[in-house]
Amino acid sequence: MQNQPINATISGERTPMQSVLLASASAENGSRSGRGNPLSTATVEDPDRELVERAQSELPYGTSAFNELVRRHSSRVYGRSYGILRSSADAEEAVQDVFLATFRNLPRFRFERPFLHWLNTVTLNACRMILRKRASEQRRRRSAEEQAPPPERPAPPDVALRALVLELLDSLDPGTRMPLLMRFVEGYTYIEIAQQLDLSESAVKMRVSRGAKKLRGLYEERVGKDELPTTRSSRKESSDKTSPDDSSAGKGGN
Repeated sequence: MQNQPINATISGERTPMQSVLLASASAENGSRSGRGNPLSTATVEDPDRELVERAQSELPYGTSAFNELVRRHSSRVYGRSYGILRSSADAEEAVQDVFLATFRNLPRFRFERPFLHWLNTVTLNACRMILRKRASEQRRRRSAEEQAPPPERPAPPDVALRALVLELLDSLDPGTRMPLLMRFVEGYTYIEIAQQLDLSESAVKMRVSRGAKKLRGLYEERVGKDELPTTRSSRKESSDKTSPDDSSAGKGGN
């Protein structure tokens, strides 16, 4: 499968998961800037409905409609998985897990929400399971290495951070969790998220703002406030606050 990783919005050298943790202030500002035009959910049609209904009527013995669903959404699922896992091999494994779960559960799917929204949830669950497995393997390796003095080596990748943030995200309600992932991990705009989730832009901004604050609080409870990285903007704001006093002091000295 030839898929291209989705481009996550990353500021500087921060990882996507750090961007989530640092986003509460910017999300709050975004929620206050403009209201957006509400999208009417009453007139929104699910573009996958006809194909999903055909697949439901064919499964498990017929798979032509299901295979078309896979072709239609496999690149999207891969990109979303790569944005979380940051590994091509793991993202491909997630795609397999997602569509296996879809094959098993599609006959019970009801159109209470768009099929793509449901598929997003299945993708998130598959990625979370892979991260848990990866973290478990790393714990076993660390336990074996504790018998010998640790060699000098570069800092490990942020696998543990991603696993922790995904665990904390799992504690949020699905309506808050998915907008956070789409905004800060995958880099979607508020308008794009609103269109995919059938929400108004202002509702998306509110969910992202509240979710980022809640996630930051959970992270601080688990790791500690001092462990949060400092953004360049916060350092600039700090220097800007002191510069007028310094300038006045200089003038007074003259």
